[in-house]
Amino acid sequence: MDKIKEIINKMTLDEKAQLLTGFDDAHTVELPHYGIEKKTLIDGPHGVRLNVSQNCTAFPTLCCLAASWDTNLAEKMGEGLAKDCKKHNVDMLLAPGVNIKRTPLCGRNFEYFSEDPVVSGEMGAGYVKGLQENGVACSLKHFAVNNQEKYRTVISAEIDERTLREIYLKPFQTVVKKAKPESIMCAYNKVNSVWCSENPFLLTEVLRDEWGYDGFVVSDWGAVHDVARAIKAGLDLHMPPNRNIAEALKVGLEKGDITQEHIDKAVYNVLKFILKEKAVSEGYDRDKQHELAKEIATGSIVMLKNDDNMLPLTEEKYKRIAVIGEFAVNPLIAGQGSSEVHQAKEYTDNPLEELKKLLPNTEIEYREMFKRSEYSDNMLWPELYTPDFIDFIAKSDVTVVFAGSMSSEDSEMFDRRSIELNPNYERVIEAAVEHGSKVILVLQTGSAVSLERIKNTATSILEMWLGGEGAGSAIAEVLCGMANPSGKLPETFPISLRTDMEYPGNGSYVSYNEGLDVGYRYYDKHPQEICFPFGHGLSYTEFLYSDMSVSKTDDEYTVSFTLENIGDFDGAEVVQLYVADKASTMPKPIKELKQFKKIFLKKGEKQRVDFCLTSEDFANYNIMLHKWVVENGKFDILVGSSSQDIRLVSEIEYAEKMLYSTTKKGGDMVGDTTTCFG
Repeated sequence: MDKIKEIINKMTLDEKAQLLTGFDDAHTVELPHYGIEKKTLIDGPHGVRLNVSQNCTAFPTLCCLAASWDTNLAEKMGEGLAKDCKKHNVDMLLAPGVNIKRTPLCGRNFEYFSEDPVVSGEMGAGYVKGLQENGVACSLKHFAVNNQEKYRTVISAEIDERTLREIYLKPFQTVVKKAKPESIMCAYNKVNSVWCSENPFLLTEVLRDEWGYDGFVVSDWGAVHDVARAIKAGLDLHMPPNRNIAEALKVGLEKGDITQEHIDKAVYNVLKFILKEKAVSEGYDRDKQHELAKEIATGSIVMLKNDDNMLPLTEEKYKRIAVIGEFAVNPLIAGQGSSEVHQAKEYTDNPLEELKKLLPNTEIEYREMFKRSEYSDNMLWPELYTPDFIDFIAKSDVTVVFAGSMSSEDSEMFDRRSIELNPNYERVIEAAVEHGSKVILVLQTGSAVSLERIKNTATSILEMWLGGEGAGSAIAEVLCGMANPSGKLPETFPISLRTDMEYPGNGSYVSYNEGLDVGYRYYDKHPQEICFPFGHGLSYTEFLYSDMSVSKTDDEYTVSFTLENIGDFDGAEVVQLYVADKASTMPKPIKELKQFKKIFLKKGEKQRVDFCLTSEDFANYNIMLHKWVVENGKFDILVGSSSQDIRLVSEIEYAEKMLYSTTKKGGDMVGDTTTCFG
């Protein structure tokens, strides 16, 4: 008998109940006579949420990290977060969130990675590895189908099982399999009318029985409605503290709603975490933490447009630069809510000041023009047509406009009003162009915005996201060519909101009527609605894709091609591999991302890039067989620089002899068109 079981056998029901809830909002219960110490659980995904005197590092938000498409960078961010956690005696970070960006209106999108389950899962796995391999536990959240803030505590996400598994559960499955998170946090909402905290299909059948998860499940704070029913379904830790939990469990036992075995299992899962040896801080350098935050922000900046090679800025090309917008001096580095990080303000880089440092011989003049909190739909600004403003613009070689979301647009508990950029920025850009200037637009947003009105007005556009404390120096280095932009969009930037999707529901339920058509899976069918596509991002250099080959060994396909940097700058390219089923008997997206890699090449350098595809990369979930299946037939393997920029295509014939089960248990039969597994 192991130590944990010995402890459980000695415990009273009241003591067990205490362990299944918190001591307070941030700590588990301690029972010293059993050698059980309390553990500290703290938000959040891009920094440890303590008071400002602790000066924790404000790393880039996950929407920013995702744009790097760099799993190594995700792992480094996890390592950096672990250092802050250990410095401040935090045992578990309540992060990351791998919920899918179903709609750009979700106020919490800045805390999530992508509209795609592969990007979300792979980046989430890297983050969790970096955190946990350095001694700090994570709580992967919000399980599951938590894709809006409006009505989040009451809404039921009504969704078919195939869409649930292929889109919304897939990133959780990837992180569980590849990184083994110590905790998973269940969501507030219902899935198909059952609360996530009381959902045995999610918490036991899928998570534990199918995926083999052996960590513990914690509720989101306030997500439990019936603690006995929740523990029976697979919940382990009820947060925040429930002072009546012992009585509730006793009533549940008397009614037969829960068994002692259910309780002991939950206690066992919690104790596995609590009894782990505490990680110790081994040297902490706040300045190095800041440099890491800057490195991540730099690798995540996306250059959406760069006509006429306006960028990079150099002192030779530009003697006078006009800079407009409060975001240039007071950058928006994160959203609002439980993820807010209270770092010392001196660690927040000022984009304008950093730009001046890098261009000391260029005259840079700044105008605020308006507060970023000011919003106007129809005001014509006389200030934009005064002789003073016209002269300010006309005497400059280029105008750099810093724009972005209003602070309240990217926030927990509230969804965004729209995806339109504040009209004030559009007026400034249009006025600058009218006065003879070319405009470089620098965006700070937590999710997609519509840029259709100014896409053809601004000459260059950069998206720097909510980039954390080092974003100011990161954007200055990219603007000046000291760093080459290498980010790609992890979400589609549409022209306008799609009208076919049910959102936000009626307050009781929301139907996921679009099925699999989420993000680029929808826009591939409606390319006329795209402003900037999923996976898009430009560089100061140019990459050539060539010499593609596909070979088969046993049950795997190896895809190989040559990537060459044929431009004038060193740089990194995110190569994306998509699969298209050409002859499916079930409805499928036009293509789906399966793998990606970020490759750095010096100018003139080339490299052979390989991907390995298995049957899982060709599979879809069959709701009648309750299995993942692959249909024999022809598939296209597509390699490209974005979802709309495919450079190489190769066709394969998938033909395997397989065995599948008509039910979940037994009933084996031989088939000749379908491979089943899982």
